[in-house]
Amino acid sequence: MGLRILLTGGQGFVGQHFKARLQDRIPGYVLLEDPMDIRDRAAVERFVRNEKPDACLHLDGTLILAESFEAYAPEASFVFVSTAEIYGASFRSGAPLDESAVIAPVNAYASSKAAADLAVGNLSREGLHGLRLRSFTQAGTGQDGGSLLPFLAAQVARIETGQQPPVLTVGDPDTGFDVTDVRDACDAYVSALALPQPLPDGTALNICSGVTRTVGSIARDLLDVAGVAASIVVDPAIMSPTGLPSMRGNPDAARAALNWSPRIAWTETLLTVLNDWRYRITL
Repeated sequence: MGLRILLTGGQGFVGQHFKARLQDRIPGYVLLEDPMDIRDRAAVERFVRNEKPDACLHLDGTLILAESFEAYAPEASFVFVSTAEIYGASFRSGAPLDESAVIAPVNAYASSKAAADLAVGNLSREGLHGLRLRSFTQAGTGQDGGSLLPFLAAQVARIETGQQPPVLTVGDPDTGFDVTDVRDACDAYVSALALPQPLPDGTALNICSGVTRTVGSIARDLLDVAGVAASIVVDPAIMSPTGLPSMRGNPDAARAALNWSPRIAWTETLLTVLNDWRYRITL
């Protein structure tokens, strides 16, 4: 029997892409997808105790599941997908942040993720085989329209069809994001599950490209790949999706530990998201 993988949050944006990449990378796997309410401690403990998965990719909820793995599946690897937003105020340094950067969240979402990240780190000192993957901005098909690239791509698609004047509205054009194609990010998650030798318990890795792109440059790149002429107008009322200053990440540790690096060209990511929204606005 192949690797038995518990996946939580598998119906979301990242989960759907992860399942597609998993099929190509780990033959013979058995996927145990969202089999219980992870808020129900008794149900979680019963499932982990009885099924004893070999590994877990955890996209949703944390403490109960991590404690259950520590107690009932102590040999399994527990891969928690965290977020770079936990670094928060540390991005104000302007330097590319590595995993030693101070955790300093600046919004409620990041605070909850920071608490979970720290909890997995603490449990890893007690016996959990935890690995924390701190993902920077991801982009791909099926993403919510409030995210940065879909927000811009939807406008370009509407401009192409005459549903919107040739004006692309952006927030602060100088805010920077380190964007990774979600397919590349999911390849990193699969690599983390399939490591021939485990990493030290509690290891944290930044999943990012190491390239920071401003909102203004992303808008111009989208117009270029679409072949659309439009002006770019700044609306100060549009807030950054993260509420953070420019995010710059250092991916060196993940490249070394996972033998991973982003492979999908930036223009392909742009066209993938743009085509997704070209289709959506016709529905």
